[in-house]
Amino acid sequence: MPYVRGSPLEIASLTEAIFFNDGERFVPTERASSPWGPDVLHGGPPAGLLARAIERARPLPGMMVVRLTVDLFRPVPKVPLEVRTQVVRAGRRIQVVEASLIANGIEVSRAAGLMLHRSDIQLPPNALIDGPPPHGPAGIATTGLSVAAFPPRWEGFHTTIEVRRVSGAPGGGPSAAWIRIPFPLVAGEAMTPLVRVAATSDFGNGLSHIRADGNMGFINADITLYLHREAAGEWICLDAHSGAHTYGIGMIQTAIHDERGPVGLAVQALLANAHSAPAPSSRM
Repeated sequence: MPYVRGSPLEIASLTEAIFFNDGERFVPTERASSPWGPDVLHGGPPAGLLARAIERARPLPGMMVVRLTVDLFRPVPKVPLEVRTQVVRAGRRIQVVEASLIANGIEVSRAAGLMLHRSDIQLPPNALIDGPPPHGPAGIATTGLSVAAFPPRWEGFHTTIEVRRVSGAPGGGPSAAWIRIPFPLVAGEAMTPLVRVAATSDFGNGLSHIRADGNMGFINADITLYLHREAAGEWICLDAHSGAHTYGIGMIQTAIHDERGPVGLAVQALLANAHSAPAPSSRM
């Protein structure tokens, strides 16, 4: 945890968030850490920061982010981060904003947000995007992403979230779960629907993670979201389906729901990646 100035009450409120502001920088707390190492961040918090920046930079009112593509160039270190934005297109009906995440002067991640203008129209019932949500989250026990055979080696974003699994099991294959982020992304701020979905969407790979023979797994190099409406509430359901080829390339497709029904889709490109076996631990 980086050094934080302030009263004990102020410090407690900051550490109960994933990032806190330090001027123009965002300082990660332990809640942002990754299962891949204690000194790098999980993909969800950087995606949330980039979504936050793009949403705040929209030039005109009445616009909705309908596509968000996050390129994860390299592991994001656990250091103070800067976010820079640029309006690429500022049309009346179509807008595009790009955002870059900077760590120690290096661009570590970049995102592009496509925004479309909302308007009220009449549609026949068969043209509506609709449908029931998956079972839950009420009535399902809260668990974690991992099982005893592959427990997390340290705390982080992957242990901060609340998980209520609908179907599937860790270790590959189709898997669905309700996920709730119980702490603010940035201290003192309520998460918007876009930020909540963006920060949650990277868990598609966690839910349907492919484990190959030996110590080979798969990392995702990006996250692309397509959203047709804003999510409602704190619980987001990810219904993830993964697949790969023997040359080490794969993909995860994730349907995104809230408690009202479908919200959108997420797609992640996968790359085979060798990693060390988890150290023994009693944590579930």
